[in-house]
Amino acid sequence: MIKKIIILLKIGRALAKSSTLDYFEEVYKPNILIRGFIKIFGFSSFRKKSLDSKSVGLRLANALKDLGPTFIKLGQFLGTRPDIVGKNLAIELQSLQDDLPPFDTSIAEKTIKEEIGNEKFEQIKNLTQPVAAASIAQVHFAKIENQEFAIKILRPGIEKKFNEELDSLMLFASIVEAILPKTRRLKLVEVVHLLKEITTIEMDLRFEASAASELKKNTLTDPKFLVPEINWDFTSRRVLTSQKVEGISIKDIDKIDKQNIDKKELAKNIIQSFLRQAVNDGFFHGDMHQGNLFVDNNGNIIPVDFGIMGRLDNDNRRYL
Repeated sequence: MIKKIIILLKIGRALAKSSTLDYFEEVYKPNILIRGFIKIFGFSSFRKKSLDSKSVGLRLANALKDLGPTFIKLGQFLGTRPDIVGKNLAIELQSLQDDLPPFDTSIAEKTIKEEIGNEKFEQIKNLTQPVAAASIAQVHFAKIENQEFAIKILRPGIEKKFNEELDSLMLFASIVEAILPKTRRLKLVEVVHLLKEITTIEMDLRFEASAASELKKNTLTDPKFLVPEINWDFTSRRVLTSQKVEGISIKDIDKIDKQNIDKKELAKNIIQSFLRQAVNDGFFHGDMHQGNLFVDNNGNIIPVDFGIMGRLDNDNRRYL
């Protein structure tokens, strides 16, 4: 309980420091008792004028980034839910990048050994320094039997950290809904509960590997869509090994133009690929933002990060 209170204080302090509380004053108009509570709890009070010229969305994004991985995930999730936070706030939260300082490669090597054993670890050659580091895991490149692979490794202790912070967020959401009844329409407790379900799945990389394999099987005959192959012999709960992607990040428009890739055709193929997955298969990549899509020199779309997938039953597919 003490840890929860400390985390709650951190949340209150971050929101107060970023002047985000101004927004909630305007929307929910809390009474004087609640204002006093927030002044003590967040070491600040609601202020009439923001100390920052940035919009509330960007200030909230910065506050969530300062709070750490769990809160970054929360912000990214809310960025996909304009029905909860409103269109403008959702758009600004989408700017919240899931990039954090990497952990040491020696820790990554230790994790791989513990997960797949020394014998298989010895087959991994030329393990690089981290090429990408996010809130839950980071990625290294390596060679196995002269083939190039990407190895995704969970951050040390991330499961415990997420569980503690999500429990505190649940308490925070319950308190907010109790003292500000108007916020119940935001379904804060439901949002945190859903986030916990999502991150629990993301903490076991075998689920992601399984999703990638299923998507690859479903899209083998789809034009212009290539899902990386999973190497199951080097995949476990905390380590995922997949075929290295050779391509350009779809957000790098300058490089795409230099390769003379037709952007209109690329855009059409992205939409059609998604619709084939959702309507034909009922199983689709649920996180197809620009950071998770690459394009090769032939214009093929290559998705990565299969931690969030979606399913539609037959009735919904017929409706669509």
